[in-house]
Amino acid sequence: MLRMEWSIFKQENAFVMITEEKVGDAPYLSFRPKEYTGALPTVIYYHGSHSSKEFIRFQAMSIASFGYQVIVPDALYHGERGSTKLDVPKFVEKHVWEIMLKSIEKSDVIIKNVIEKHGADPTRIGVMGDSMGAITAGGVFVKHENIKCLSGFNGAFAWQDCIKMNILPLSELYKDEIELYDPMTNEEKIKERAISIFHGVEDTSIPIEIQRKFVDRMKSIYTNQEKLQLIEFSNVNHRVTISMVENLIT
Repeated sequence: MLRMEWSIFKQENAFVMITEEKVGDAPYLSFRPKEYTGALPTVIYYHGSHSSKEFIRFQAMSIASFGYQVIVPDALYHGERGSTKLDVPKFVEKHVWEIMLKSIEKSDVIIKNVIEKHGADPTRIGVMGDSMGAITAGGVFVKHENIKCLSGFNGAFAWQDCIKMNILPLSELYKDEIELYDPMTNEEKIKERAISIFHGVEDTSIPIEIQRKFVDRMKSIYTNQEKLQLIEFSNVNHRVTISMVENLIT
């Protein structure tokens, strides 16, 4: 029996151009709709743990085919930045804050690069991710107040609550950065900016309750409730479904 969970979607798409790029020591894939002129609305997509930019090809191509440029960087210790350390049990879990915060740190360079080199419209940049990547995207959203919208598959936008619930590890080393970029405690930086959350109700890795708590808290500061949405998916554990991608594009 074939196991397809981690297969790389290798098919080409007549409507999407894919290129391998690098800025500094940060490699990424660029997905761009062909024959598109003018500044492009751009999405930066952060992948989850034990994944890579290559494993996001299908989702990225799907999004790009609707007229968006999609940028998918490799996280530290993953993909081209990979390491045999990933084979060590619980390595990612122990180093997850280092991995995510390095991506947040690198976001300045990536955003500058896609605007200057890839024609990204600086007024229409969104950030998203799945699992660890969604948590990362939340921090990038806080750091860059010019980013227009945030979307997350099965992630967590209440970091310190995750630590209290033992979903994420306690880290004295990165305590200041965790407090600085935690979306839950940055209401003034994110209020009235569009946030869409897609989460499996049966998620056993990052329970949906953490995102429900985030949304409940943010509702009180959003005058336009349509800009803040949590879409729940029944009988779905910690994975991205076609329905989630469909709702994201919508």
